[in-house]
Amino acid sequence: MTAPAAPCVRTGLLDCVQVNLAVLADRRHGPGRHLALGARLRFRPEPGPDGLPTVDPPPERHLREGAALVGLRPDLFAHRVPAGGLRAMAEGASAVYAVADSYDMPWLPYAGRAHMEHGFLAGTHGDGAEVEDAYDNETAWGPARPGRWTFPWERLPTASFACTLSPVPGYRPPRPELCLDDAAAYVEAYTAHPDRLAALRRLTAETWLLTRARHLHAAYRAHLGERMDAEDHLRRWDRLTSTAFIAQRRAERGKPAPAALLPELASLLTADREVFAVRPH
Repeated sequence: MTAPAAPCVRTGLLDCVQVNLAVLADRRHGPGRHLALGARLRFRPEPGPDGLPTVDPPPERHLREGAALVGLRPDLFAHRVPAGGLRAMAEGASAVYAVADSYDMPWLPYAGRAHMEHGFLAGTHGDGAEVEDAYDNETAWGPARPGRWTFPWERLPTASFACTLSPVPGYRPPRPELCLDDAAAYVEAYTAHPDRLAALRRLTAETWLLTRARHLHAAYRAHLGERMDAEDHLRRWDRLTSTAFIAQRRAERGKPAPAALLPELASLLTADREVFAVRPH
């Protein structure tokens, strides 16, 4: 059974770990709290797949840092949680936040097709499980849209980790912060990588993450009442994301990628420092 969800969170600004944490944040604290997930604009690449750097942090660290930003803290926390363990956790809580492999999630277009760590919420529904997932994205296998689904518990994947979350007393909204490393080595790694198709596939995911993070940061600062001149810059990031996807599809057909793709990435990463500079109050 499926039902469309109408999440109050801005799903188009959030990645697949943040989006259901955002749902919990607004549910516990009220509308708009989830925008604090964008308080810290970070560009600190780490070693990733195929010998390429990535801005995608490990999911558990991403969850813990995000929870702190929105005023939530993990309570019961477990690793390698099978469906029966998720059920036991859900029976004692209003919702369980879990991360597992999207390949095993029957409600997503990735099911049986693509492996990636993905967050969802699990709760009880009679003798079965209610899954809630606010993820909103176009995929190569069709759209992923926010919704609620009921399944027998055994249909749920084993979670790499799962937790319950509760409000932190004395919460104060975080101040905007920039953590931006130099982009030269990052861009050079993608420029020089010998497997062009692998580099472009990874770059498509990277630009998707980078663009959403910048939109989320701008939205949080607008939520705080800051006036910023970031619209043109964000449109350039949007165009870069589209260009990277088109470049990947061209490479899959044996055609060259647009020559301007990586120089534009370097230009945008450099411009972030000025566009998003935190002005003293």
